[in-house]
Amino acid sequence: MRIVEVPLSELQRTRRRGRVRSEETTALIDAILSLKAGQAKAIELEGEEDPRKIRSKLNYAARIADRKIRVVLEDNRVLFARSRRRTRGRSRGEDSSEG
Repeated sequence: MRIVEVPLSELQRTRRRGRVRSEETTALIDAILSLKAGQAKAIELEGEEDPRKIRSKLNYAARIADRKIRVVLEDNRVLFARSRRRTRGRSRGEDSSEG
């Protein structure tokens, strides 16, 4: 075994890709990353493709891309868009100074 030094950027680039192997998954990740707020895209199903499997692949790609998306199945299409980021905060009635 030989241990060598590598630039940190190489580690970050490799780690981000993780298990991404197929061209299909890479294409889904690119589509998700290119989405802007208020924009949606659709995957048109061809042949006997199962929409549930496509939805699963899409959610897997979103997890890799570290993006939250909303997915909707419609006839022969799978539609997806960026999900709104919800901010979590204390309720108005809570006060941490009480106690």
